[in-house]
Amino acid sequence: MATEKKPWYNIKKDLLPVKAHYFFFYGGMGGTVPFMQVVAKALGISATAVGVIYTVLPFCVFFSKPFFGYLADHFQNLKVIMLVLIAITTGAFMSVLGIPAINDIPGDWQNVQVNCTNNVDKLNIVTRDYKASCLKELKTNITCELSYYACDINKSNIDILNGLLDFSQPITYTNETSIQITFWLNNSSDVSCECIMNNNVSMKSSPAMRSCLLNESAKSSVYRTYQFWVFMLLAVIAGTGCATIFCLSDAACCEVLGEDNSLFGRQRLWATISWGFVTLLSGYLNDIATALANHSDYSPGFYVMLVFVIIDVIILMKIRLTKASFSVNICKDIGEIFSSCKTIVFAIGVFIVGALTGLIWNYELWYLQDLGAHQTLLGLSVAVQCLAAEVPFFFFAGWFIKKLGHFYCLSISFLAFAIRLGLYSILENPWLVLPIEVLHGLTYAVFYASMTGYASENAPSGTEATMLGILGGLFEGLGLAAGSFLGGIGFDKLRGRKTFLSASIISLICAP
Repeated sequence: MATEKKPWYNIKKDLLPVKAHYFFFYGGMGGTVPFMQVVAKALGISATAVGVIYTVLPFCVFFSKPFFGYLADHFQNLKVIMLVLIAITTGAFMSVLGIPAINDIPGDWQNVQVNCTNNVDKLNIVTRDYKASCLKELKTNITCELSYYACDINKSNIDILNGLLDFSQPITYTNETSIQITFWLNNSSDVSCECIMNNNVSMKSSPAMRSCLLNESAKSSVYRTYQFWVFMLLAVIAGTGCATIFCLSDAACCEVLGEDNSLFGRQRLWATISWGFVTLLSGYLNDIATALANHSDYSPGFYVMLVFVIIDVIILMKIRLTKASFSVNICKDIGEIFSSCKTIVFAIGVFIVGALTGLIWNYELWYLQDLGAHQTLLGLSVAVQCLAAEVPFFFFAGWFIKKLGHFYCLSISFLAFAIRLGLYSILENPWLVLPIEVLHGLTYAVFYASMTGYASENAPSGTEATMLGILGGLFEGLGLAAGSFLGGIGFDKLRGRKTFLSASIISLICAP
């Protein structure tokens, strides 16, 4: 009797809701999370200040995972905990849209010197507080506003002129700290240049240009603004909630799979696919909104997130999620896990990879924007990371680990980081970042699979989840915190190129 031939594919309908949850929740987060650093930049928050925010965030993530794991154990209801976290996370992300830019406050007007020209409709202003080498790295044109009191003493309002710092044209640097910008008087204006020159004149520039201020007190003033503290609070709440939901989703998925844990990657792939496509879509929509508004507008990505999260909530309401098991005696388990020198060395490697990853995650888009990249390219960059790098390398990660072992996979990741960061440091055309992003498959997918496999194979009996949580905390917690903090200082002090080059050298040293 002939046996029935089975199809090459095998769709398990009971796993479709798990795939759908990954697709819609990760897709929703893909509309906001990759753009939070450039949102902060658009608000006028400096690179160092962003580094402070994303140093605090990973510490919160590091402690939130065991805390919410305990709640899941205590209340025996993982679904409710996830729904509450989703509501809090979504509310925090959407609240970011209500924060006004820091450069809209009066204190950001700077006194400038006015020079008249032979053209009666043209005047030049000279600034004194900008670093020329910093401005030379900015590739996008910047609009500045000029404020002055009219000569008529009966006229009490302030006239505003718009000037353009056009980086496609030669820029006049009067010295290392001064630049010259041309403003044109309105045709309908009855005010002469001489009139303006004899009065107090102030200029307001965009956050990108203001980040090049030499005056350290001006930079530190961001910490005295309520915008910084509100953004920090919302970013920490949203980021902590997002990362915790990721963790609970993975743990719950493994519980649903049971003995079929080898199928985990096939479920997780839908998160990567969705993240990549939605990030690309959000970048494109943000580009359109920015062109229409004539200033940076990232709101479309936030609204895309809202739609995807609402769909995900509906899915979660209709499916039964199994509560994942968490370690009870964490202190004892930590002592057992780190009794091995091999594990300590591996953990140090995980921490360093986390720091390098934190640098890229938090400052790559910032760097590309300084090179003149449009928001569509920012989204396309993340999409290439997900679709052309993560998906295939996650699929073949098991083969890499089987052939090379966990430690050699870690070394390959370090070597890939060295090449990737080194190429960033010499990048001139931002579009050339796309082929570089393929290395993300080695720096993230192969590493992450190796880290997970090492935890599963080497943890003492009954401590697998604890060891994975510790390694994950070193990677997404302490490692990302170090990378965010040091990266912010590097971008402010050394600028992007030298920061990436320094990180490339460090990674190369760790590769052997």
